[in-house]
Amino acid sequence: MPESNKSQKKSVPFIEILKGAARIIWQNRFLLWFGLLMALGSPGSFNIGGNEKDFGNQGEKFRNFIENHWQIAITLAIIIFAIGIILFLISLVAKAGLVKSVNLISQNKKTSFRDGWKSGKKYFGKLFGLSILFFLVIFVLVIVLAVPVVYLIFAKSWADAILVGLFAIAIFIPLIFIFTLTKIFAELYIILSELSILNAIETGYDLLLKNIGNSIIFALLLFAVGLAAAIILLPVAGIALLILVPTGIAFYYLSKIAFIIFLGFAIIFFLTVILFVSSIFQSFRMTAWVLFFREIAKVEKPKAEKIAEEELKKSIAITPEKA
Repeated sequence: MPESNKSQKKSVPFIEILKGAARIIWQNRFLLWFGLLMALGSPGSFNIGGNEKDFGNQGEKFRNFIENHWQIAITLAIIIFAIGIILFLISLVAKAGLVKSVNLISQNKKTSFRDGWKSGKKYFGKLFGLSILFFLVIFVLVIVLAVPVVYLIFAKSWADAILVGLFAIAIFIPLIFIFTLTKIFAELYIILSELSILNAIETGYDLLLKNIGNSIIFALLLFAVGLAAAIILLPVAGIALLILVPTGIAFYYLSKIAFIIFLGFAIIFFLTVILFVSSIFQSFRMTAWVLFFREIAKVEKPKAEKIAEEELKKSIAITPEKA
């Protein structure tokens, strides 16, 4: 029996998992709606470049606007922050809905966006609590690592500050990597095994330790897929710019109003394309993690079920009986 477990852990069909994720997305395109909501809740997906000189001029105008209209600036900041929080909360439900849907699809069961959304709402509280907990842990870690560097900078000990800073980065990067993978597995245990937050973290971390090599390889493969997609899209973006820039210049000299309308449509088109690509990758990435999790968690399934059963017994025990 131990030998069979070892062989099961040894061979993880990485390429087959990636192909399976792509096939599931292609055959169940409603999953892209979950990906869209997840992309909207991930501000890091949007990264727009520009000319440094233009940024400097725009920055000066922006500072002047804030100084002269600080009430409007504060109001807009609050509104943007509130919208960001709402989108993040929606993305948690979307993530749970996608994971539940992919899990059912991989078992040849039928599901839909509506069913996935409905089941995803059940895990909102736990996923939100997990996100807050990891945010606080990372925040404390950043403070602990940054304090010595800041102290040395204020003490004008530049050489020591650089050395300690490099040491802090060397600690921070692998820890963030471990935290991220643990969080992914904890989320999957919460959604698929009904575990509590702390038990999900403990079981997820245990699963990561037992499959650390395979998990790193798979994470790097997903990173490579994202990088390859970005490289493929670069020529497409170049062609789009070759069409849009001359057209925009022509509109600018013909009519300022026409140019403003064209610019508005161009920005909307650009953001739509980014959002569409992000939704595809978010859907694919999370689907791939679900399939990978199902593959490596086969041996650990009885343990997760036992923990879930113990949690259920505890919740029943503390529930007061009806008179």
